[in-house]
Order: sequence, then C-alpha cells, then structure tokens
Amino acid sequence: MIASGKMFVANTLPGFMLAMFDWHPLFHAIDQSRGYAFLNYNPRNSDPMYTLWVSVVLIMIGLMGEFYTRKHASASWSARR
Repeated sequence: MIASGKMFVANTLPGFMLAMFDWHPLFHAIDQSRGYAFLNYNPRNSDPMYTLWVSVVLIMIGLMGEFYTRKHASASWSARR
C-alpha cells in the first residue's frame, strides 16, 4: 500500500524518494489516474506506457505458464488403477 503511491502525491516527492517508487507499475497507474480525476493535477513523474508494458509482459508470462501447465499436467496422474 505504501509503495503504490496511494498515500502521497508523486509530484511532491523529492528526487531521491521518487527513484525508489519509479519501478512500481501501480505507482504510475495511480498517478496517471489522479491526472484524469483532478483538473489541476498534472502527472509529470509517471508514464502510462510503463504500466501498459509491465501488464502485457506479466499477462504473457501467465499465459505461457497456463499453456505449459495444460500441456504437461493431467488429471489422471493421481488416479489409481
């Protein structure tokens, strides 16, 4: 919860603290959504494409794991004769 950026505004963070939160995709998503929700807030420290690419990569890893599991797992492995 603290690392997501929900508890504080990203534009008020000093540079050394901003570097700690820059890797978190939820930080970017929350900061961008604040820009859409509030008229006077301009998200200058976040990138919406970072959240999109991290999401695409994680979805693809999950789909590859699902494909591998479906191909190599079987319900009959634990069945007894």
